Amino acid sequence: MHNVGRIIEAVKKHFMTGIAVVALSGVTVSALAMQAAAKSTNKPKASKLDIMLMKPTAATTGDNQFEVMVKGADGKPISDADVSVLLVMPAMPAMKMPEMRNEVKLTSAGGGTYTGTGQVTMAGKWNATVRVRQNGKEIGQKKVTVTAK
Repeated sequence: MHNVGRIIEAVKKHFMTGIAVVALSGVTVSALAMQAAAKSTNKPKASKLDIMLMKPTAATTGDNQFEVMVKGADGKPISDADVSVLLVMPAMPAMKMPEMRNEVKLTSAGGGTYTGTGQVTMAGKWNATVRVRQNGKEIGQKKVTVTAK
């Protein structure tokens, strides 16, 4: 009977140790979750921009007129930004063709509209990324597909 008492005490000891480990694990996970939440709330929130690629409506190879409209989250035009359109056609290894890239820098035409002329060097689908920057920092971007004929 005396051995049974020692066994019960040993089981209780291990059980309590297990509970302590589980409790400490929960505290560690909670602390990590709180740290992650604190980090995410410390970041400046990106403003939601309305970025629209208005032109070209039908791109062709060669020179194309680009027009982008940028509005803030409040719906008001943003006219004091640096806007560019990066055109990328992915590499086509089967055709031994490398990736093609061309960046078109646009200038403000007022009222949140930005315009410029840029080259589309080949017919096909191009991945276009419109980037909007203010004071050297990107405040928004929009990805679209442009198909040139």
